[in-house]
Amino acid sequence: EEGDPARTASEMNAFLRYAEGMESYISAVHFVEAASGSGSGQMRMFHYSSRNAYIADEAAFLELTGWEQLDQDSRQLQILPTHSMQYFSGAMGPAFTLCRNYYDLRGAVGSNRYIGTILIDVDVERLRTMFRTMHLEEAGEYFLLNEENVCLYATQEALIGTRLDEGVRDDRLYFLSGENKYGLKVMASVDRGIAYASSVGFRNLMIGLLGVFLLILAAGASIFSRQLTRPIYEMIGEMTRVESGDFDIHLPVRSHDEIGILSERFNEMSRQLELYIEKSYLASIRQNEAELTALKSQIYPHFLYNTLEIIRMGALENSDTQVSDMIEALSEQIHYIIGPMEDMVPLETEIGIIEKYIYLLNCRISGKVRFSVQGAERAAGEDPVMIPKLMLQPIVENAYVHGIKPKSGTGNIMIDVVRQQERLEISVIDNGVGMDEAGVRRTIQLLESDQPGIRNEYNWQSIGLKNVHDRLRYMYGEQYGIHVTSTAGVGTAIQISMPLKKRDNHDQNDNRG
Repeated sequence: EEGDPARTASEMNAFLRYAEGMESYISAVHFVEAASGSGSGQMRMFHYSSRNAYIADEAAFLELTGWEQLDQDSRQLQILPTHSMQYFSGAMGPAFTLCRNYYDLRGAVGSNRYIGTILIDVDVERLRTMFRTMHLEEAGEYFLLNEENVCLYATQEALIGTRLDEGVRDDRLYFLSGENKYGLKVMASVDRGIAYASSVGFRNLMIGLLGVFLLILAAGASIFSRQLTRPIYEMIGEMTRVESGDFDIHLPVRSHDEIGILSERFNEMSRQLELYIEKSYLASIRQNEAELTALKSQIYPHFLYNTLEIIRMGALENSDTQVSDMIEALSEQIHYIIGPMEDMVPLETEIGIIEKYIYLLNCRISGKVRFSVQGAERAAGEDPVMIPKLMLQPIVENAYVHGIKPKSGTGNIMIDVVRQQERLEISVIDNGVGMDEAGVRRTIQLLESDQPGIRNEYNWQSIGLKNVHDRLRYMYGEQYGIHVTSTAGVGTAIQISMPLKKRDNHDQNDNRG
């Protein structure tokens, strides 16, 4: 921030000195401040290296490190290719640079201001010394690569800064590790002749041992095949039938030894397994249907009571035709709730019901709630996007009751729809009173618990939120549901995650309710 330049330079120098001393392979640390944060409208740069007292040419620093390649909007670690360090006054070897952007998190949510970037020069020569102490170079050649296969470090110094495919040779074997989260990977190579020569002795030993084992196995098979292997092979064949779902099997019992006892127990196991699967499968289906029906039914009276209360208060305060319009809006909502019980409805239908609900609210509070939708047209595409019925309305109602209403009853509620390849994410965002960290934790604990809501001295709260989360888990699995983000005094965002469903691939027979 703008202040005493001398103090700022001193504090920044102390920070860079501390960062440079964290690892032995770091040769220099820099911080480039954004022009908007310097106060003078010009970009400021700070540098520190224990090996050089000062930097000779800041323009060369920006050019050699490839500053223009940096993405100032990225919140991930960025890696610049190997380059010369001639921007220092003394002679220094090549290095590659690690970069991380910094932002001011004190602003409004989603509008963090870019402050600057810290750049760490990693000395290639020091990496080479580290590899030598590990005696890795004696066994072959090693390369440190970025996502574009450019060599950040190589035992062959001539390959540093080049793409690896320019130096690949047919007389060597190459082994490549997977990329880490920063896009870095390690490749090793050895001479083909050396690698194959070391395996010849082991191969001959294995061939000899294999020959001996084959002779012993042939002798044992000829002795025990009639007494042991035949009934076992028969049992294996029947097990294959069990794996395919056929439990109507009967193994012949030819003796009273261990094989005969095993055959009898296998026959009994098959019969019991068939009975158990039938009972368990039917019980599981009925239980899931009953639980899902109960979850959906809890929403209906809760929603109806709140809506009727709004109309009642409007009727007391307005003696005009507005009450007729309110009742019409309510009748459409009731028809939507207690009408045909299909599990999935088009996204546009659910949004239409929410608009009726917002209309009723604004009739009561003189239009103080503003409602908007983003991305619904893009999410629809050629086929309507299908969502579980009454999935959004309880969350919008929760946003008004617990977010907008306590904040003088005035505010914005927005629905943002994002369609991905196989996933649909819908966010309900309000600018109400929000929640502190403790409130967010209580809400997350509620979603993961078996309670229907949060109990206060009068009744249960957050029933709709919990119901929507449980319905998504029942229908699609544990990886889907609700994610809560909130900041006290700023607002709350409820993100719904579910598989992307369209009308043409919806299971019309899945009408449990």
